[in-house]
Amino acid sequence: MNKNEVSDETCSIYRARGRDNGAQCSSMIKCMNCDHTTHKCFTPPSYKIYHTDEYGKVSGEEKMMQEIYQRGPIACGVAVPDSLENYTGGIYEDKTGDTELVHDISVTGFGTTEDGTKYWTVRNSWGSHWGEQGFFRVVRGTNNIGIESDCAWATPKDTWTNDERHHTTEEERNDPLNEELLKDMPEVKPKFL
Repeated sequence: MNKNEVSDETCSIYRARGRDNGAQCSSMIKCMNCDHTTHKCFTPPSYKIYHTDEYGKVSGEEKMMQEIYQRGPIACGVAVPDSLENYTGGIYEDKTGDTELVHDISVTGFGTTEDGTKYWTVRNSWGSHWGEQGFFRVVRGTNNIGIESDCAWATPKDTWTNDERHHTTEEERNDPLNEELLKDMPEVKPKFL
C-alpha cells in the first residue's frame, strides 16, 4: 500500500484468495461494478484509492500494546488450529502449541479479565456469524497461536480530503484477464432475484 494504490471493499471484495491460489491480477480484481439491468460487470471509470504513509514490523506483547495504544490496530499472522475454527466465544487458548502462521488478523485492543487473564481483542475476516460477532479474544503474553511473533503497523496517507481517485485507462477496461476472472470465478457474476 505504500508503493501501490489500493481500492476499498466496495469495489474489490475480499475473496479469500492470494498470490498462489487465485486469479491473476486484473483491473476488475482491483475494482469491479455490475450493471443490474444488463447483468454485465465492468471496471468503473474512476474509484477511490488508498495508500499508507509509514509502516513497519512489530512483535512481542509490550511493543504490540504500545503500537496499538499509539496508532491503533495492527495486522498479525496467526496459526489456525481446528479449535479456533470452532470458536464461539470466551478467551481462546490453543493447547496444541501450533504457531505455524497461515492466516492474517487484526489485533484491535487488549484487556484483562477480573480473574487476571490477559487477552488480545482480535478482528477476524470470517464473518459476523463466527466467534463474538466476527471478533475473538485470545490469551495475551504467551504467543498463543503465534499472535505475538509477526505483526505490522501502518499509518494511512490522506487520500480522502481531496478525493484522490484512480482513473481507469482504456487498456485496463479491455484487459483480457477481466473476462478470465468472470469465467474462473462465477461467484462474482451478479445474481438477481
